[in-house]
Amino acid sequence: MSNERITAKQEFENFAASCQEKLFLRTYSLLGMRSDCDMLFWRISPDVNVLQETCAHMFSSGTGKFFIPVHSFFGLFRLGEGDHAPKEMFGKFKFLLLHPLVRAHSWYNLSETERQKLLDERNSVLSEYAGVHEHVFHSCGLDDQDTITVKESNNLDELAAASQKLRSLKVGTFILRDTPRCLCIGRDLRDILDVMS
Repeated sequence: MSNERITAKQEFENFAASCQEKLFLRTYSLLGMRSDCDMLFWRISPDVNVLQETCAHMFSSGTGKFFIPVHSFFGLFRLGEGDHAPKEMFGKFKFLLLHPLVRAHSWYNLSETERQKLLDERNSVLSEYAGVHEHVFHSCGLDDQDTITVKESNNLDELAAASQKLRSLKVGTFILRDTPRCLCIGRDLRDILDVMS
């Protein structure tokens, strides 16, 4: 590997490491799992300006100059009114399944009680899979999808089983698009870049 490529990789790694002070950032490998992208950056911050600034610098630093963003998903996560989720909640497991959902308009015609009943049934099924942890980000009106679900697990079989069973529930009849977008494997950025170079 040329000195120029080594320097570019180091510059990018250094910038990514410096981002950890400002936001949650974890890297995932998609090598051999998708034809359109090799890496996923999961970034979380209570400040959208920080997300934009770090993204701009990331794709102008070292190896990042050669990256071409293919997908981008934006959503809001809240624990309660005005509360922001601690970074420690996310990125703790090996596998991540990113799943954007687009709901049919009929979902919003249901009463709040009817919607909650369907969601409670879904949560009950999910609770059967102790090794699967789900985070829900809301992006209705902010991005193409209504909701982004992110499931994490150390057990790929359990993750697949939970996803399959959830798709069979009645709540699914109110969804127009329900296609898992990315199955990712959590890896250190340096390891991902080493394999890609």
